[in-house]
Amino acid sequence: MDTLSNYHKFPKLDRPLPFHTIAMDLDGTLLDSRASISSLNHYVLQSALDQGVGLIIATGRRFSSALPYAQEFRGNVTVVANNGQVLRGSPNAERISETYISEKATFAVLSLAKKKGYSPLLHVDRFEEGIDILIESPITDEKYHHYSGGNIARTKVVGDLLEHSSDRALVVCYLSLIKEELIELEKELLSLPESSEYRTVITKIPGVSYCLEVLEKGVSKWTAIQSYLKISGLDEAGVISFGDELNDREMLFSSGYGFAMKNAVPSLIEGASYITRYSNNEDGIAMTLLELSVLSFR
Repeated sequence: MDTLSNYHKFPKLDRPLPFHTIAMDLDGTLLDSRASISSLNHYVLQSALDQGVGLIIATGRRFSSALPYAQEFRGNVTVVANNGQVLRGSPNAERISETYISEKATFAVLSLAKKKGYSPLLHVDRFEEGIDILIESPITDEKYHHYSGGNIARTKVVGDLLEHSSDRALVVCYLSLIKEELIELEKELLSLPESSEYRTVITKIPGVSYCLEVLEKGVSKWTAIQSYLKISGLDEAGVISFGDELNDREMLFSSGYGFAMKNAVPSLIEGASYITRYSNNEDGIAMTLLELSVLSFR
């Protein structure tokens, strides 16, 4: 194996790779820096779908934000949203499964962070009602750092989030331009008695800020994918996955073949079994699938 291949940990296969599902993150993975699916990525993935391969979009985004990307493909695409809290289908948005943070844990997390001066966003499972996020100030407020593109659609301003801790909570989200601030908040959140019920993850939202998310403990993109596999009667070894952030860790490390993107955060690359030769701006998913020769083209 040459130096470049060794650096990127690219597998050398002596036979066709047996797989049935492609799972992929959105931002920094399937999407380029313009938040678009490139023509090559679309062509290769559509070809996979047409050949009976399952496609899963697994993202930290809310379902309504991920759905339009899934609908760019002809056929059924499964969407894992809110880092595994929600599992729905596309194009019809049919519900498959969901997991909520307990009322007790949600109340404790919101209370502590509000005392520390943060303005949390509460993601809730109210898709059919046209509501995804509950907040105490308009999303256009500068303290939200242009979160969700500043789009007020599907957000609802409430007087006190503590009164909505039982409102089908999916994720409690905190934003900051300074990662260290969120690391300190994370330490305090994890010291609460209720922390046995939830987990935390810090990611960087391109063009926005750093984001600290609180989710139900034991839930991840991979646990949602496992639900999909169980329903479909498929094995875990037949999954090829792609991601670039720490919220992709479980998915990449548990799939049959998990690829960290060339542009992934260093801590993910260090532990990944495989790394793509190309970034999200270089059609990384499509190029990897083509180099693996796992699809046929006529």
